[in-house]
Amino acid sequence: MCDIKLTLQNENKDLLMTITPVKGQPKANLKKLQTAFKLSAYSTFLLIDAAMELLLAEVAKGDESDEQKSTAGTGSIIANAVDASLKVTLAPESMSATLEFTAAYGGKTIENPAVIAILKENNITKGIIKENLINIVKEGRLLQGGKSISTEIAKGKMSKNGKDGYVKYLVDDPAERISCPKKLENGNVDMRELGNLIHVKAGKKLAQLIPPTDGIKGFDVTGTIIDAVSGETCFLEESEGSSFLDENNNILVAVIDGMPKYLENSVAVHKLLEIENIDVGTGNIRFDGSIYVQGNVCEGMQLSATEDIVIGGLVETASISAGGNISIAQGIIGRQVSEKNDLKNSTMLQADGDISAQFAQYVDIFCKKNLNITQYISHSQITVEGDLWVGNIANEKADGKIFGSRVLAGGSVHVGTLGSVCGAITNINFNYWFKIVEELRVIADEANHKIIRRLPRIYKLLQKAGKLDNENTKQINRITYALKQHLYLLGKLNKEWLEKGNNIDEHLNNFELAAYQSILSGVNIEVTNKNSTFKRDHQATQIKWFENKISIEPIVN
Repeated sequence: MCDIKLTLQNENKDLLMTITPVKGQPKANLKKLQTAFKLSAYSTFLLIDAAMELLLAEVAKGDESDEQKSTAGTGSIIANAVDASLKVTLAPESMSATLEFTAAYGGKTIENPAVIAILKENNITKGIIKENLINIVKEGRLLQGGKSISTEIAKGKMSKNGKDGYVKYLVDDPAERISCPKKLENGNVDMRELGNLIHVKAGKKLAQLIPPTDGIKGFDVTGTIIDAVSGETCFLEESEGSSFLDENNNILVAVIDGMPKYLENSVAVHKLLEIENIDVGTGNIRFDGSIYVQGNVCEGMQLSATEDIVIGGLVETASISAGGNISIAQGIIGRQVSEKNDLKNSTMLQADGDISAQFAQYVDIFCKKNLNITQYISHSQITVEGDLWVGNIANEKADGKIFGSRVLAGGSVHVGTLGSVCGAITNINFNYWFKIVEELRVIADEANHKIIRRLPRIYKLLQKAGKLDNENTKQINRITYALKQHLYLLGKLNKEWLEKGNNIDEHLNNFELAAYQSILSGVNIEVTNKNSTFKRDHQATQIKWFENKISIEPIVN
């Protein structure tokens, strides 16, 4: 058999295999070479691809050449000793560092100083995870040559922005309380039991200003500090019936007895009239302040307040108006009455704020803000400048019903089922802002024509007064003042309708009608001069204004 010898060269980094023919012995082959390498002390070295095959080829060439025939062997480098290696990878913005350990091929393994050196080399100084460093070195030494493992060895800390300042309300909101009747032990709800009236005495703390926080600074693994953004500053302000407790201006207290009302960044306290029922015994009520009716507003009665109206029962065939919100614990029941050969609803609600109730039937509603009806709207005329929600306000999706009614909306409409199975016409009109702008424009035009008709007379008066003596100065001033007032009024009216005109495009771009359960046949949708009538039932549907047309798309749950 030929002689196969393995020796180290080049500072013990290269493995030389030498094959020496032995006369009368079998020639070397690849299997013998591979066995000799595997059984040697150098089997962990990195074998060079095809190195043994090339060596055998050289040996074969020597056998064929007379000149090469000698006792000298043929040698070639077939493997290398490769030291274990470390590689660091930094995440974007240096917020973490990963160490990759590749095991040695017969070379030097990794010692702790090498780990420290590569950390310094990559400037990793903060957020180092010591346990992971120790473990990767231990596990890496047990790996088969050339195998790799990696682990996160340093982690930065993101900065934490400060929290915004806010107003913490210290009293309950009557409008919310009226929509949360008492839950009984058997699980039912007592719509008549609303608990105690929310009423505050002078000196009661109403709200507290919570300041913003500075936030917490962060760092990356190289030690660079990441600044934090402080929270936004909020403010608290005095309102009607409330003032600051002291010069710190951070606590608001009531200065009168009355009913609190949440405002943005404030709480107002309004004079409160509390009454059991509105009926023939009390007569019609008009009050400068807020009104709390414990029970019902009975048939034929009128109720008016400059602020909020809270009703613990129901409203039946009555007229109610409020300068603030109207909150009704139960429902609104009206009927159709004949007036000049036309059928009209007997009940009317008008509010400059929000309106909320359990249900509404045969009622005309004019709402300057948002309208929330929990169960259904039936055979009613609705005008709402804000959004209309028909369903439980605690749910993510509206689940109430609108049928046999006309709605003029300046915002979005959210409902469960729109329309009725009997095919009663239900009309949803999104032209509220068109209507308002046109009305304001007409008023401005009429004022404009009136002023133009008066101008010649005013100028004649000025000319006449100017030809008289100085004693007519007061008369001239009065005429001049009247002229300025007319022009100011005209400018104000024109400005108002032009500004409202900006709401038209904003409304068209942002409104939606969402019927989360179904839209039934007989429903008509109006937007600008476009109409869409549903002639068949649809499942959950969303309607928007897109590319100058009514867009109807299914709602995918």
